[in-house]
Amino acid sequence: MKKTMILITMALVLFSITGCSFEQDSIDIGEIEEGVDYFIFDNAGISLPLTSFKSLNPLYVDNLSYYHFSKLIFEGLFEYDQNLQPIPRLASTYTISEDGKTVEISLRQDISWHNGEKLNADDVVFTVGIMKQAGADSLYGKLVRNGASTGDLSIISARALSEYKVEISFKEATGNMLDMLTFPIIPEVKGSDALVMENYIPIGTGPYKFVEHVKFKEVHLESNEHYREGEPQISYIVGKIYDDRELILTAFETGKLDMAPTIGVDWDKYEHNERISIYEYVSGDHEILAFNHMSGLFSMEGADSLKKAIFYGIDRQSIIDKVYLQHGTQVDTPVHPSSYLASLSSERYGFNVENAKDILQSAGFVDSDNDGIREDSEGYPIILRVLVNNSSELKMKTAEMLKINLKEIGLSVEFVHPSGEISEEIAEDMIRIIVEGDFDISLLQWEQSTIPAFRTYLGIDSINNFAQYSDENLEEILRRMETVWDENSKIQTYEEFQVYYVNTIPYGSLLFRNKALLVDSGISGDLEPTYYNLYNGLEKCYLTMSTN
Repeated sequence: MKKTMILITMALVLFSITGCSFEQDSIDIGEIEEGVDYFIFDNAGISLPLTSFKSLNPLYVDNLSYYHFSKLIFEGLFEYDQNLQPIPRLASTYTISEDGKTVEISLRQDISWHNGEKLNADDVVFTVGIMKQAGADSLYGKLVRNGASTGDLSIISARALSEYKVEISFKEATGNMLDMLTFPIIPEVKGSDALVMENYIPIGTGPYKFVEHVKFKEVHLESNEHYREGEPQISYIVGKIYDDRELILTAFETGKLDMAPTIGVDWDKYEHNERISIYEYVSGDHEILAFNHMSGLFSMEGADSLKKAIFYGIDRQSIIDKVYLQHGTQVDTPVHPSSYLASLSSERYGFNVENAKDILQSAGFVDSDNDGIREDSEGYPIILRVLVNNSSELKMKTAEMLKINLKEIGLSVEFVHPSGEISEEIAEDMIRIIVEGDFDISLLQWEQSTIPAFRTYLGIDSINNFAQYSDENLEEILRRMETVWDENSKIQTYEEFQVYYVNTIPYGSLLFRNKALLVDSGISGDLEPTYYNLYNGLEKCYLTMSTN
């Protein structure tokens, strides 16, 4: 009798945890063995968060929550590993031509669509053709285009060489060829329906199959019993749609969701909650200092020494500890710290007050009147006008710590704030101040894609080069970074870029923000969230419950 009561209780608790409305016939939890700390549920599911999206069609993805969710349904020819290196997914092997403009791909022959048909080269050719017709506003549409200036497709054609071999040609040699082939492949049988937005029925090759979309409420998935790596042990998933991230977090805290991305940096409050596991990862949010190279301070002789002294004088680890509550990763360059292309040899600017003072002194920045503020070569005190968004608590706390650090090495800071009461007005005024050049340093955040567009804010002719930085040598390195496709040459070119970057400091790299995924502790397995795939490894997870 006691054992029967345990089984009934466990089933009831499971439904209260997941909050799923997806109906199942039964839940099999198997036998309870003595001495076992937990047991695994079969035929059970979880709830994941979504915000409003315009279509289930992956070619129109413009919503991050559905972007991550859709990766459970669809797969690309390539996907990223934990080191941000593209590795084959639906592809088996590949060969890149000597000119770097064509890649020949052999497909895996053990891949089936959710409708039971086999994946073949015609599906890839069809998807590439459809991508040309889909809008450039989607996340994947931007991925396969050169940039906003032309809107041209980087991929120009695809043709089937055999049933399981396809050749894809690019407009020009590109170092990001395999990155561009991470877009989702869809089946040819969808035909003209492939571009519809309303009532789109997703068919993919991923670990989960689409079942139902209850508009504005839920999206239902079930495990793919024919998945090549074995049917997932979590049998079904319900994507629940909420208006915003705050409501998602509240739903998770009240047990209506099994996972939720964090907001802000204060997630340590969940550490002692036994129901919650915290999976932290490095995001793509790069906090930077944009030096105004058109201002007097950073266009004068000795400007490079001033920038280097500033970075030796900033205690970035203290900023990470006190402002970001230890949820940040210090960097000296814009290359993502998780990337296989990140160079350890370019790490240079550790906190060193004496070194900063020596550099300033050697460059002729001295405090001749002993008032605590150094002067330039003409005797004017160095007062740095720092532009910062005062509606952001994190930005203001960071700016205040910068001010304290720089005062210690003899540099004075005055804040410049944008006007406006709502975010749109503040953003517009920030841009106005930057365009007019009415600042010396601006505290900004760059949201980095998996294919980092460094030229966007470093290119001489880029409208987003807020630092007004112009360097022909850097421009030449950037051009090579975009076109070099051989892996060894690519690593060497990125190494050259990073060494040059820390020597010239076109922008000051502060840190990459860390983020976290909150997960119900009943979910166990190889979950490894990343900023480009939040549910990475979910197909290998399972539901457990403690027997204690």
